Amino acid sequence: MLALYIRFKLVASAKSQFLPHLDELIQAMATEPSFVSAVLNEDPNAENELVLFEVWNGSHDEWLAQQPKKPYRSVYDHATKELIADKEVRFLSPIAIRNV
Repeated sequence: MLALYIRFKLVASAKSQFLPHLDELIQAMATEPSFVSAVLNEDPNAENELVLFEVWNGSHDEWLAQQPKKPYRSVYDHATKELIADKEVRFLSPIAIRNV
C-alpha cells in the first residue's frame, strides 16, 4: 500500500478555479482499480494552501509506472499549471490503517 501527501500552494485567489479541476482529477482516480481513497484538506490559517492525501494499493514503483501516464493527469496538469505557485509531493508507506 502507498500513500501520497500533496501540498498545494495556490496562486492568490485561484482556489475557486483550482478546486473543480482537482475534483475532476479525484473522480478520474477513483475509477482506477488500485485507488483506495483521497481526502482533500484545507488549512484555515493558510487561505491558499491545500493538502491532498491519496491511498493506493500497490508499491511506489507500480504507481510511478502507471499513474503519471494517465491521460486525465496531463489534462489536469495543463489546466492547473497557472493556478499552482508551488507543489510538494511525498510518497509515504502506511504503517497502520483503521476505518471507522
